[in-house]
Amino acid sequence: MKKKLYNFFNSTKKIANKYRQFPFEIEVIAENLYVPWAIDISDEGDLYFTERSGSIRVIENGKLNPQPLITLRTPFINQGEGGLMGIALDPNFSQNNYLYVMHSYTEDNQIYNRVIRLVKNDNMASIDRVLLDKIPGGQIHNGGRIKIGPDQNLYITTGDAGNSALSQDTTSTAGKILRIQLDGSIPEDNPIINSPIYSLGHRNPQGLAWNSKNVLYASDHGQSAHDEINIIKPGANYGWPLVQGDEESSVVATQKPLIHSGEETWAPSGIAS
Repeated sequence: MKKKLYNFFNSTKKIANKYRQFPFEIEVIAENLYVPWAIDISDEGDLYFTERSGSIRVIENGKLNPQPLITLRTPFINQGEGGLMGIALDPNFSQNNYLYVMHSYTEDNQIYNRVIRLVKNDNMASIDRVLLDKIPGGQIHNGGRIKIGPDQNLYITTGDAGNSALSQDTTSTAGKILRIQLDGSIPEDNPIINSPIYSLGHRNPQGLAWNSKNVLYASDHGQSAHDEINIIKPGANYGWPLVQGDEESSVVATQKPLIHSGEETWAPSGIAS
């Protein structure tokens, strides 16, 4: 039996023809979407995904619900690489109906990103709680991936928001991988006491995945090629903007990537194990 690969993009038929030698069946289940950014799947098999313009959509029984679960409003903004980004369903979603998303917003003429918890009631969702806000944002490099780890904590990738110095600043949540509990509190065993920072020195990480041994991997966009796949260790510094690729820093101890693209460009975003 062929596996099904769900693809949201209008170029599906071209992709199918190009890769028809692979044992996949391409099935279009939704189209004419606005920058579908992230997806999660419920225990019932329903697909929840974000559109960067601010809507959360649901595909139930293979069909797209024409009515968004929610469409975010002011102070939400959709500019440049910002907007509605990552989504994760609570491990007990079928009981508590909690969803977690990350989005851009404005406050005092500044762009930030924040992580919020939503609660679903029938076919609608509402904001239940802001878990983490004032994450530096901008037209570029917002990160935006959120995943719930094997430890039942919420992991969040953040970009440097176009200010590379923030990635090395341990008082800033930009250019980091963050880790919080599902109620927004800080885990006691985080590397920095009372801080959501789990690792630092990232440029614009947009992929998170754990293997069967609970090792965390992350993808990161390089400045000019030198895209990276990293093994994430708590408290480790991944070097940006001091180093990239296999370079070494004389200033701080840095963690080298598992693999990087060298002079080529991969532009990695989401990853899965």
